Amino acid sequence: NKSTAEAVCREIGVFCSTEDISSKSFTGKEFMALEDKQQIEILSQDGGKVMARSSPLDKQEIVRGGLAEGSFGEVVAVTGDGANVSAPALNEADIGLAMGVITGTEVAKESADTVLADDNFSTIV
Repeated sequence: NKSTAEAVCREIGVFCSTEDISSKSFTGKEFMALEDKQQIEILSQDGGKVMARSSPLDKQEIVRGGLAEGSFGEVVAVTGDGANVSAPALNEADIGLAMGVITGTEVAKESADTVLADDNFSTIV
């Protein structure tokens, strides 16, 4: 969920503990509801952004938008298990992280750069 994604981003240093991230943190639905111009403005801001609870199509559109604009100097990372066909976004991102043993599909594992064998995203933190 969004608050978990924000907490992980703070823990790994994407955001500092006191930083106001209200303009940098969205659900996929929230972000995709914005006008294209607003999306580009958000992506072009310095620093990290987090998109949580995104559908596979939202993930792919967000990744393509970030990469099409040269990632604005940022790294585009995507997480997913492939259960909802997030493989294209995992493949297109700078870094694709897929679940491995329990929930990860073969398509997701083949599309990702890294497979989390223990199915635990905290492994990378």
